[in-house]
Amino acid sequence: MRIAYVIINANRYEGTSRAILEVAERLAINHDVDLWARTFSVGSRLKAEQGEKLSGIDAGDLNWVEVAGVGRPEFVDFATFKFLADRRLRKADYDIIHCAGPNTAIADVYTIQTVHPVKVTQTLQSRISASAGPFRRFSWRLYDSAVIKAEKQAYTSMGPRGPRAFLPVSVGTRQELLSSYPAIDCLGQAKSRLSGHADFDPVTVIPNGADLEQFHPRQREKFRLTIRETHGLKSDDFVVVFSGGDWRRKGLDLLIEAFERLRDPQIRLLVIGDDRNGKEIRDLVQRQNLSSNVTFAGFQSEVHRYYAAGDLFVFPTLYEAFSLATIEAAASGLPVIMSDASGAVDLLGDGDCGAIVARDPIAIADKIMEYQRDPELLARHGRNARLKAERDFSWDGIASKTLEVYEQLIDYRKFLAARGTVAKDD
Repeated sequence: MRIAYVIINANRYEGTSRAILEVAERLAINHDVDLWARTFSVGSRLKAEQGEKLSGIDAGDLNWVEVAGVGRPEFVDFATFKFLADRRLRKADYDIIHCAGPNTAIADVYTIQTVHPVKVTQTLQSRISASAGPFRRFSWRLYDSAVIKAEKQAYTSMGPRGPRAFLPVSVGTRQELLSSYPAIDCLGQAKSRLSGHADFDPVTVIPNGADLEQFHPRQREKFRLTIRETHGLKSDDFVVVFSGGDWRRKGLDLLIEAFERLRDPQIRLLVIGDDRNGKEIRDLVQRQNLSSNVTFAGFQSEVHRYYAAGDLFVFPTLYEAFSLATIEAAASGLPVIMSDASGAVDLLGDGDCGAIVARDPIAIADKIMEYQRDPELLARHGRNARLKAERDFSWDGIASKTLEVYEQLIDYRKFLAARGTVAKDD
């Protein structure tokens, strides 16, 4: 099978990109796979001396098709990439074109990591309170408008090559997708009635995943003490881990306010990642005299080492489709506390590997304290989190499910062609 994956920036540092790459790398073993991207950050996947995988993209079986253009500001980056990708992909010969979001209108399959109208609505207050100048705010509005327009174009009509498939990464994201773009469901039902073929569902939930070897509880033996010593954390400290950028949207301010209530010198917060607008969060730490409780580790390419240093993962995000960070933390054997965003029920719905909490500092502080005071609960939920990741969130399993969707879509199109009922959007 000839497959094209479309993503603006191909790297392992952004969650949406990493999710596409994990699937592409696995399918490239037995299929002809091209990666259409503006940037392609290549690294080695060879084993390091410690027996771990290094970060970067394994370019061995992937062919990079460069889509040149302007990288800044964000709305120009998106618009120019989409224009060039649309024009070139119309002439390309692939069995499947798979895109992460609406970066092209030509795709057969879309992974849905964000439903932009919902994201804009849910993050509005966070945007209003953010410290950003007028040009950046204007840029946000242009970008939001461009992405929503592109989503409508890609998600509400037949593709140039026939019916499409949509892969939301969580149950909540599926609901957001169908409520924002109900035409997806209508198109699928109408086409099934017309053809008499009821087996193809245009919307299939396929979650994000984790590298179960890299993110593993045994990494604690290698990195727990080293990372703690590097950042001034004691071996008997109770370490809460937060990972990500866009700190205000992901609730780091609420987590810091929770620490203001805890005021326990042995409960420490380890922040992995960075935010170019993060000065206000750092200032919050200073104002609340929490510098001895909060450690900013900065961006880390080998984030699994930092999970190995932690005891609990907390993620009170405002909006998410299904955070890779939460899945990777669970795979590392950390119980996860998160807000009721999309993906929370998929990961924590059973209540035995973490907890869903309100975006409230008091609720967050109480739950952290509950785990800190009950080592047996912490250990049991950590074990269950790992088992959950093994059962539901392996990249090998996700790649297999994705390939099944490709095959079903191709078979469905062949069926429609044989019946003479194929509809295309020219």
